[in-house]
Amino acid sequence: MYAALNKSGILIYAQNAEEKEHYVCCRCAKPVKLITTKTRKYFRHLNKVNNDINERDIHLVGKEIILDLLRNFSDVKEEYFLPAIQQRPDIFLTDQKIAIEYQCALLKIDSLEERVLGYQQFGIKSIWILGGNYLDDQIHKKHLKFISYSAKLGYYIIMLDSKRKAFTIFHHIKFIGPFNRIFFQRQIFQEAELADILNFAPQNYRLNPVLMNQHFIHRLRQKNDRNSQQVKMDFFQNHQITVEDYLNNRYFVPIAPIYFYPAWQMACGQGKKLLRQPLLEFKTKKKPPD
Repeated sequence: MYAALNKSGILIYAQNAEEKEHYVCCRCAKPVKLITTKTRKYFRHLNKVNNDINERDIHLVGKEIILDLLRNFSDVKEEYFLPAIQQRPDIFLTDQKIAIEYQCALLKIDSLEERVLGYQQFGIKSIWILGGNYLDDQIHKKHLKFISYSAKLGYYIIMLDSKRKAFTIFHHIKFIGPFNRIFFQRQIFQEAELADILNFAPQNYRLNPVLMNQHFIHRLRQKNDRNSQQVKMDFFQNHQITVEDYLNNRYFVPIAPIYFYPAWQMACGQGKKLLRQPLLEFKTKKKPPD
């Protein structure tokens, strides 16, 4: 659950919540607990059954919003069963062979890949809209497996806040700097018409290269995980210079948000291993779009 009410009845998003405050569910008014992990913050009912019911409601409301948006645009079917692949997308545009999934529960990459490839096998395009546990005002690593690409939007992700009836398009997502910090632009559509979203054609904000300064050098020296240490040792053995000295004052240009290893490692010879992002359609090309 991404938001709850504080004791004054004000809606507070989990990322802005404080540990010591008391919060209640905005639907059932029962107590919720703020959960903080390394990657995200969220609220959870003290009773998990209530939490499951709440997230199911979020999914149903969001699906209805998407259906209302599409009904005058295409032949729309809800929970349409595709027997050939034994899958039932949330919404299916039968005349265009497009499956739309409103994903609120956390989904492992293996399950996502299996479902996407199942659609692709029969020439069905799938569009994934994130909500519930994935709803955020930032893009994090957990979102990157859902990334798509278009010439107009660059690398992009769509989210739907079903409570606010607001779609957010995070577009022209990039990695910047030696540690692959995620950069994005975004546009919020509050109770918009479908034409507003389809005709959205943003400008690509130009990013400057990032200098490997002393702040980044200090961070690099603190990288003591096994893979980072191996890259450092291999580089020194091959070149008789430390990675820190080699990268000092180097510029890192923005890159596509599709790489498994950070830019500093790739600059030191680590292979350009790609993330598993099944919605991207250019994986067979030698050079992905920037």
